[in-house]
Order: sequence, then structure tokens, then C-alpha cells
Amino acid sequence: MGRVHVGLDIGTTNISMVVLDLNGGTLLPARSIPNVQLQTGESYAYAQDPHAIESAVRTLLLQVKEPIGSLCVTGQVHGIVYYDASGIAVSPLYTWLDRRAMEQVDGMDSQQLLFEKTGVHLPCGYGLLAHYANRRLKNVPAEAVGFCGILEYITSRLVGKTIDKSDPSCLGPFGAFDPVSSRFNDRVIEEVFGLKESRFLDACSPFELAGYTPEGIPVAFPVGDNQAGFFGMVSDWPHSALVSMGTSGQISLFSTSPVCPASMELRPFLGEGYLHVGATLTAGKAYETLHHCIASIISSAGMKISDEAVFELMKKEGKSHGIPGSLAVDTRFNGSRKEPNARGSVSSIQLDNLTLGNLVVGTIDGIVDELYQFSVEASEVFLAMERIIATGSSVRKNFLFQEALDRKFKLPTSIAQVDDGAGLGAALIGAVAVGALSKQEAKSFVGSMLRA
Repeated sequence: MGRVHVGLDIGTTNISMVVLDLNGGTLLPARSIPNVQLQTGESYAYAQDPHAIESAVRTLLLQVKEPIGSLCVTGQVHGIVYYDASGIAVSPLYTWLDRRAMEQVDGMDSQQLLFEKTGVHLPCGYGLLAHYANRRLKNVPAEAVGFCGILEYITSRLVGKTIDKSDPSCLGPFGAFDPVSSRFNDRVIEEVFGLKESRFLDACSPFELAGYTPEGIPVAFPVGDNQAGFFGMVSDWPHSALVSMGTSGQISLFSTSPVCPASMELRPFLGEGYLHVGATLTAGKAYETLHHCIASIISSAGMKISDEAVFELMKKEGKSHGIPGSLAVDTRFNGSRKEPNARGSVSSIQLDNLTLGNLVVGTIDGIVDELYQFSVEASEVFLAMERIIATGSSVRKNFLFQEALDRKFKLPTSIAQVDDGAGLGAALIGAVAVGALSKQEAKSFVGSMLRA
């Protein structure tokens, strides 16, 4: 029996597992467990339970009956979890949606103070900024000896030791990391940790192994979900833009150039070049917010309806009665990375256009338009694009999203036919790390999946 390669995706909404059988050239059915929010009593917090996440990962791995050839973890980045001298979590996972950096201490929030001290602006939710805020809020656990991201934490638990390195795709989201030199900004590190000679995680090499499980399974260093997703769903890197519609939204363009627009992030890509990435804080979350509003109206009228029925109603009304451009919906419901205090709005309201169908179409157009604006600013790279590859449950389950992408980008749109592209990418990265597959063979495999 051949060995399978497993990608573990620690998402904000679900913890998923992708199992890749190279001998059969197939993916086994994906499995997932919900990743719920942990209530901390802090109004600014968006936290999750690292112990529950680890338990879910181990539960998923027990479901794999075939011999495992490699493991690789991907998923949500930016957030942090504190650990003790034994490498065990002693805090919640403060996720990328956490807003503690905007809490004022002595008349100033931590984001503003860090900028004044270092000249570096870190978006809310970035790991170094979260730790800086926790220091000022006196919220660092007394027993903590360090912190890392959830991907590093789960990887360390799998190999049974604290890891001191990670892939650059995971280091960048902590903030103040140069993707070209693969180094953190010394001034920011000194200010964030409050020590002159502070060090943080170092960069590993592409496709490097972090260690082995007690059973001897090789575990690759974790890779950020953006880069893992690109590796798992794009075969023609220079000519395909990846649009991801998850809780948040992203557009990713491959380039060998380290120069990208100020509104976008330059992210290292597995030693092959860079991804120019435009990221939003809400995509599926914005659509979900509209769903909650509609569900609450129906409920207040005394009617019972399932969540799935509400989504179906939204699709039906959007298709039958939604007129593109009738309502203008700004979907920055949780701000943006550049403007954390920005908020959404609905405009162009007239006496006859404030309808459910128009709200649905307007919200979807708003989500897509926020991503499209990044392509306008990255025009030089975007001009080389020949198609859009779209991924995420929103796109796969709702044809209105694909129609909006077609209208806005005016390029052919392909829907990635995988349940978890980042998980597939992680599985492929693990396979390459142990030599079961070359990078070119991984590309060919992805191409065949897209044609399927």
C-alpha cells in the first residue's frame, strides 16, 4: 500500500484535512471539524482555543487508515498563542480578527504608539502588534516563555518540540518582516519585546522538514494558507490570478519582482518568487452578515427558517430580482488593513431599489470590487493575467459570485474543483519536502485537477 500525504488546514471557521494519494493521483474525501470562537470576556478579542484545535487535528489524523508519508500544516496566519517552558499553550489563540491593538492605554492605542516609536505601521491583528498590545494591557501570561502562530504551535506539538523556525510565508504575517532579506525589522523587534537583544523566529528553507512525529512521520515546516493555496490551485503561475473567497478575501498575483503597490503585500513564495497580495478583512463574512440580518427579520416575524434556506432565498432573489449597480454596498464591515476604523455602507438608495435582490447583488459586487481595486493598482503585473482562478465555498456554492467576477475582471473564471485548496497545497508541499514529488510534478498534478 502506498503512502498518502496529509495537509492540515487550521482555518478560522473549520479545521480541515486533505489526504493526497499520489499512486492513484486522487484526493480522498476531505474531512473537517468546526473551529469555534472562544469567549474571553474581552470586547476587542476574537480568540480560539489552541488545545481544542490540537485535539481536532489529532482526531482527524486518527481517521487516516493508510500509511502517512508526510504532514504539513497550513491555515490562518497573523495571530499568536503564548506557550510555557514545556511548549504547551497558556493563552487563547488571538486570531487575525482580534482588535486589541486598537484599545487605548494612557490615551493612545498600540498601533499608533508602535508607529510613533518605529515608523512602521502594522495592521490590526498582526502577531507582533498583538504582543505589543498585550504587554501594554498587562495581558501576557506570567508562565509564558514565548509565542508563535497557531501553525507553528500545531507543528511543534506534532513533532514534540518547540520549533524556532518557520517558512517565510508564516513569518511575514507577524509584521515588520522583509520578504526579500527574510529578516525582521530589528527596531520593531526591540520595541515589541522591550529588550535590546531580542530574537524571534528564523526563516527555514523552502520545503524543509521541521521534524518527525513519535511514529516517525516526516513533518514539513508550516506554510501560510495564501502560499499553500496558490501552490495547490495554480499551475500557470505568471498568467493566473488566484481570487480566494473565504471569511476574508484575497487576490494573489505571482511575480519575480519584489516591487508591488503600497496597498498590497509582498509575500515570499516558496523560494520561487513573490506573491503580490491584496487582502480584505471581509468577504464571506460580509455575505454572512447580510444573511444574519435577513434571518433575524424572518425570525422576528415569527417564522422559523434554516440557515441553508436563508442562503437559498438570497440566491433566488439575487438571480431573479437583483440588478447589478442598483445599490452600492461598501463591504468593509470590519475595516481594512490600511483603514481599520473604516466601516461599510449602503448608498444609491432610491424609493424603488431597496430590495432583497439588490442588497444581495450589491453586497457580492462590493466584495468583488474591493478585490478588483487591487488589480487596478497592480496593473503592470495584472496585464499578464489570462484567467481568474476562484476558490472558496462562497464561489463554489453561489453562482452569483462567479457572475460578479466575470463582470468586474472581464477574464475567464475557473472555479478550483477542490474542497480545500490550501490543504491540497500543504499536502503537495509535504510530498515535495520528502522527495515523493518534484515541484514540476506538483504543478502538473494541479493542472490536471483544474481540468477535471
